[in-house]
Order: sequence, then structure tokens, then C-alpha cells
Amino acid sequence: MNKFELFTVIYYWLDNYYKDTADDLIINQLSDMNPFIWAEATSADPAVYDEYCAFIKEKNITVENSLAVATEYASSIEYADISEAFENVDKNEWDNGIRKYLESEHKGADISE
Repeated sequence: MNKFELFTVIYYWLDNYYKDTADDLIINQLSDMNPFIWAEATSADPAVYDEYCAFIKEKNITVENSLAVATEYASSIEYADISEAFENVDKNEWDNGIRKYLESEHKGADISE
């Protein structure tokens, strides 16, 4: 699993979790995170993906540790408090979702790190 794939999964998770929110900070965070605006592996606001990459650094991302990395990343965001989305997550549900996502055709699958 590469860092862009995890970023995209985090975006999907947050977008689903906050689908009915009226919180402008969260809406803006999700808009800035959107990984599907540009053809490149980045976010709608490239600074958001750059900050994520600085957070990831050389972390080895696996299916097994992806929830922990996502939770840590969410806690590191200062603009909007999105950490609630990662509280009480069923690890099996998360891991199964990641595996399904990785098995499907998706943007960023061709990135090797």
C-alpha cells in the first residue's frame, strides 16, 4: 500500500463519516483533501497532500498498520478536528475495506514507493 492509496482511503472514510455535517471547517478540510481533482497524485489543495507526505515521511504503510497511521494523521491535523471519525473503528471492517479497495482499479495503484 502506498501513501497516496492511504490518503485516498482516509479521504473516503472522512467523506462518508461526515457526509451529513454542516461544520464548515470539516467541509473545507474535505474539499482541500479531495484526491480526484487533479490527474496527479495530490489533493485539491496540493499543500494538504504535501503536509500529509511530510507526516508520513518514510513510514512503511501496510493494511495491518493503516488504521493506526490514519488515526495518527487525523490527530495531527490542526485546521479541523476530524479525529472523532477514527474513534471506535472496527479494525476488521477497516482492513476488509482496504483490501477491497486495493483489489479494485483505482488512482495511484501504479505508484511505487
